[in-house]
Amino acid sequence: MSVETMDRDEDGAEPAERVLEMTRVFDAPRELVFKAWTEPEHLARWWGCAMTQVIDVDGFIRPGETFKVKMQLEDGSLHRVRGVCRDFERPERVSFTWAWEDEDGNLGHETLVTVTLVDLGGKTELNFRQALFETMEMRDLHHEGWSASFERLVGFLSAKQAA
Repeated sequence: MSVETMDRDEDGAEPAERVLEMTRVFDAPRELVFKAWTEPEHLARWWGCAMTQVIDVDGFIRPGETFKVKMQLEDGSLHRVRGVCRDFERPERVSFTWAWEDEDGNLGHETLVTVTLVDLGGKTELNFRQALFETMEMRDLHHEGWSASFERLVGFLSAKQAA
């Protein structure tokens, strides 16, 4: 099911229990945080949990463009995600579709990720939203994954600023 045709209630609202929203403040300038979200060489350094290594990023997160990310867990298993950039407003907003892809290239359920960055005078508030999940369990699993990724992003941003 595409992002546009997902289930909504009779008023057209999304079921809140299947929406993931997170807010985090990073001790880094907004432009750097934006680049971390949109440049393949940066994404490869922080996406995924601590046990994950991004082994390939194909494409850029730019309006209308498709991107693919291949990640490998410590146990050797591969996870692939594919998306299309929907919105790109440097340095404050990016949104893209997100769907897991199997080894045959078939896509699973598609969600929409929206990242909004607020300049806090040298720090950046990140407002993250991903919707609409098929189940609350999938929402919770993505919460765990993004929380771990954001921890890695802290380290990445610190290292970039120290360089």
